[in-house]
Formats: sequence, C-alpha cells, structure tokens
Amino acid sequence: MFAILVPMALSPLIITLFWGERKAKKLGLVNAPTHSEILSQDKATRLQRAWRFAEQLDLVGLILLGGSIALILLPMTLAQRAKGQWSSPPMLAMFILGWIFLPVFALWDLRYAKRPVIARRFLANRTVVCAAWIGFFDFLSYFLTYTYLSSFVLVTKPWSMTSVFYFGQIQTLGLTFFGIIAGVLMRFLHRYKWILFCGLCIRLVGVALMIHSRGADGSDAELVWTQVLQGMGGGFAAICSGIGAQASVPHADVAMITALVLLWTEIGAGVGGSIAGAIWSGAMPAALKEHLPGLSQDERDALFGSITDVRARPLGDPVRQGVIAAYSDTMKTMLIVATVLSVVPVGLALLMPDWYLGDQQNAVYDVDAGRRSARTSTYVGEEGVDEVVSDDEEDEEVEDQEER
Repeated sequence: MFAILVPMALSPLIITLFWGERKAKKLGLVNAPTHSEILSQDKATRLQRAWRFAEQLDLVGLILLGGSIALILLPMTLAQRAKGQWSSPPMLAMFILGWIFLPVFALWDLRYAKRPVIARRFLANRTVVCAAWIGFFDFLSYFLTYTYLSSFVLVTKPWSMTSVFYFGQIQTLGLTFFGIIAGVLMRFLHRYKWILFCGLCIRLVGVALMIHSRGADGSDAELVWTQVLQGMGGGFAAICSGIGAQASVPHADVAMITALVLLWTEIGAGVGGSIAGAIWSGAMPAALKEHLPGLSQDERDALFGSITDVRARPLGDPVRQGVIAAYSDTMKTMLIVATVLSVVPVGLALLMPDWYLGDQQNAVYDVDAGRRSARTSTYVGEEGVDEVVSDDEEDEEVEDQEER
C-alpha cells in the first residue's frame, strides 16, 4: 500500500521541483555543467565519485554526530531495564562513548571537514542559532508530552481506539492548518518575529494546561483544547522560525540552513523521547507500587507492560483507578518538565531580528527570484547584515546628499 501511496503523494512535489529547476535554468539562475566538467566526471573512478559525494555530505561528521547522540540517548531509555541499570558496563560504555564522540565531531567539523555539517558562518548567525535552538526545545517539549499521550488516554478515558487515533492527530492537523495561516499572515504583514513569539506563547499555554487536564477528572473538552492550542502555536512557530533562518542567509545557503535547523529540531525530538522514556520507566513502577500496594510485583509488572490488561477492567475498578493515579503522577512530572522547557523558545524568539519579508530572495542580497529590483536594500558589514532599509528611506538619503 505505502509503495503506491508514497510515490503518488510525492509526485506533485517532484514535478514542481523539476519545473522549478527548468525555469531557473531558463532564467540563468542555475549554471548547467560545461562539456569539460562532464568529461572530467566520466573519467573519475567510482571510488573517487563516492569520496567526493562523502565530502559534500560530510559523511564522517554525520556519522560522528548521529552516533554520539544515539549513544547518549539510548542508555537513558534502556538503563532501567538492564541488569544493574546504570552500573551495567554496556550502559556506561555507550554513555561515555557518546560524550567522547561529541568533541571529536566538533574538531572534525571545525578543522578537517571540507563541507562541514555546521559551518562557522552559521554559528556566527544569530538568527540561525536561535531558530535551531527554538526547534530543538520545541520538539523536546513536544515529545515529552506526546510520547506516552496515547497510552495515557487509553488508560484514563473510556474512548474507542478510533477516538484515540483521532485525538492523537489533532496536533498534526493543527500544525498543518495553522502553518498555512502563519504563511498568509507573513505574506501580508511582511514580518515573522511577533507571529513566532505569539505562537510559542500559545504553545506554552497549551502545554501548561495539560497539567490540569491530566487524569480521569479532566474533562474531554479541556484535554482536546490543549492539543488544539499546541497545534496552533506549533504551526506558527515551525513556519516562522524556519522563514527567519532562511531570510538571514544568502540564497546558496538556504538548503543547508533548512537542513541544519531541521536536524537540530529532530535531535531535540530524540532527546525529548529519551527523557520521556527515562521518566516513564523510572517513575511509573514506583507510582504503581505506591497506588497499588495490595498487588504483587508480578501483577504490577503485568499492568505496567500491558495496556490491554488495564483496559479490560472497568473505570470504577479499584485496580484501574490505582493505575490511573499512577499514570497521572508520572504524566505530571513529564508535563512540568515540558512546561519549563517550553519557556526557553519564547526567550529565544525575542532575540531574533525581525527581518522584512519583501520580494527579495533574502535579507542579505537585494535580488529577488526573478532578478528584478527588490523593495528593500540591505547593507552588509564585516560581521553580517547590519540594516534593511526601504526604497523610500534610500530616496530620502539621496535627496539629503544632493542638497548638501
């Protein structure tokens, strides 16, 4: 099924990309390879082409970064079930190696990589750095609340599997719908910063309200509205932070910046999922023991490992009520952590410059996609973009100079 659906779903995007590339070549925005370049590529061996490809992707840097993140995060989830937990040699080895690989990755990218994953010019760009960390903390908070949300709802609510599925898609639908709304707002307002700030504040409210709506006592409407608010805020934040980062770099760096921000965002997702797993596997058994002291350890382990066994009991059953209380306590811990972490992106949004989103390709060069005169001009200093000035302001400056 997916072998048919995925190509069909992606075909409009692929056709659009080919159409855009063809149009760009006609406008002279993309340089076609020369005859000598084609001949030199044909003469290169497969090994040389593979090495060149690896250099362009910074394959070594990606392996070091991905390996270090994986080695750090895996023990956080697996340690609770491993023999000896954190004193287990495999857990310690993975965790230590992960932290060793991080500085190795930094050294490789800064000193040896020809096309580093994270170039120095990106680290010096305040907009890019803020956008990347906004995505990191936003997804970290999101996965702290979302990883076990379906399990939480299945235990605490008498909903059908279909209703639980629809509930789980509220944020995804909200992200898509309000992302489009954010694009329309930026189209007419020509600014992104305060849309981003408002979106992150809305998302913060949605996460914080989940602390109150958790458990069987929270109303269905309240729980649903927390997801709507998070989807609304997340849709505004995801689109606006990406647009801000793309507007702050030359056109040639847009693809790299987009990939970098998304990479850092997905790392935040991995960290959030791992922290959620660590909290769940560590706090949930203790909460079950506290609320169900009359059951044996084997019975509590069975309830911890099987949602089906819990749902088989009616909502008024004392055992299920104890499980609901344990779920509520564990979710409260994760939601408090997620709420605190959701404050960080709000502060980072205030640090981002509010670029004017005009007809130009970006806020660095005064050239639009059709190489027509743009509405604004940008003065670039030694340290980057200094100021974006409108045409009216330029005309006033020229008149002042002529009068002098």
